[in-house]
Amino acid sequence: MGKLKPGLSPREIFGDFDPQGIVTLAVSGGGDSIALLLLAHGWAQANNVTLHAVTVDHGLRPEAAAEAAFVASLCEGLGIDHTTLGWEGIKPFSGIAEAARRARYDLIGEFASAIGSDLILTAHTADDQAETVFMRAMREARAAAGKADAEFSHEPVSLGRGMAGMSRIALLSNGLILGRPLLGTSRADLRAYLVSIPQGWVEDPTNEDVTFERVRVRKTLAGDPVLRERLLGFADVMGGMRAVLARDTARLLSETALVAPGPVLLFDPVKAGPVPRPVLVFALQVLIALAGGGEYLAPRSRVEPLLAWVEQREPVKTTIGGAVVEKMEAGYRFYREMRNLESVDVEPGESLVWDGRLEITNQGRDAVHIGPLSRAGLERLERERKLKIAARPRAALVSTALMRSGGKLALPMVESERGDGPVATRMTSLAIEQFCPQSDFPVLEWLRALEAERRACLLPKP
Repeated sequence: MGKLKPGLSPREIFGDFDPQGIVTLAVSGGGDSIALLLLAHGWAQANNVTLHAVTVDHGLRPEAAAEAAFVASLCEGLGIDHTTLGWEGIKPFSGIAEAARRARYDLIGEFASAIGSDLILTAHTADDQAETVFMRAMREARAAAGKADAEFSHEPVSLGRGMAGMSRIALLSNGLILGRPLLGTSRADLRAYLVSIPQGWVEDPTNEDVTFERVRVRKTLAGDPVLRERLLGFADVMGGMRAVLARDTARLLSETALVAPGPVLLFDPVKAGPVPRPVLVFALQVLIALAGGGEYLAPRSRVEPLLAWVEQREPVKTTIGGAVVEKMEAGYRFYREMRNLESVDVEPGESLVWDGRLEITNQGRDAVHIGPLSRAGLERLERERKLKIAARPRAALVSTALMRSGGKLALPMVESERGDGPVATRMTSLAIEQFCPQSDFPVLEWLRALEAERRACLLPKP
């Protein structure tokens, strides 16, 4: 292996990763990912780590199959297992880059789980970080100026959190860890390393296609190295601020938020005394996501008007992000609105998230059907029982989950079951658990502690 620059030693790059199983490497064939493959190989040999490389063929370019074959051949020479994963099905006409990114992570995550891997490593670099922060800053500026267009349609969701860029370590919704060990390394240093070996790589022609926003930003930053360094320094500062915001928000939620059967979330920030505005906004976003099941946090422009409700005692109600938000005499109340609720089957051995807020794992022999209880279902259930369900408000019950399996009915978010049973459920939030960066781990820990509280407050099943 060629001579490595200071900071490019495998021990320094991978030193804070401690995998318990196989390590999955995402290798496209580009210079960054080939460097990751070779550096990881040296680390794995020194630490008795098993690697498995995967290449995703999105089916969008005819050259992709040859690129995957190139990676497979290189892996074979290194003694590393390699698998090519294909993105099947009809591709969207718009937003193809985002859809491809999602498909890539879904495919790699499913594969990693199947082979017993707990860690996925990608080859994002410091240059990728600078580009990401630049693009998010542009979106913030355009949204603030009221000039959002189709390309910059994602409204910022909270005060500067996105300016922290990508996290070196993140947790995926399926419990896997996503690592970006090269996030502090430049693209130029990685290519210099490959040239010194020497080792070739594949150049993706789409990296020169200026119809893509990232390509245009990449070219801008290539001509302005000072701006690139400033963006990276800004990301470090904002990363620290994001960690403080998450810590303080989790503390506020722990002190003032409660969960009741439904689930219904109760939040009275006045109990905590004066609260910084960004912390209060983030707390409201988290509670809305948890109650409404949204995949993303609600935009702050929708949430900030709720701050005016804090001191008033008169009832007010609105809907945001799939959640009903009510101002009570003291504090707020959140629950799912009765809209866009799906019904699905969970086959034996399967696990899925229903409505973005309830994870169901079917360990039994029968399929589990799950959908909303509905008003008619609530009336029928209470008529058959000759007993009213004591949860409040009643409106929260119509959107709660009704589970059917083997002729039995269950309300997992309202009533407790006798014993564990073959079907396990837990409260979740895709907006919190999906790609959760390390800085936000305090909020994730609060959510998991809240799940224990939920189980403790469920109504006894008649």
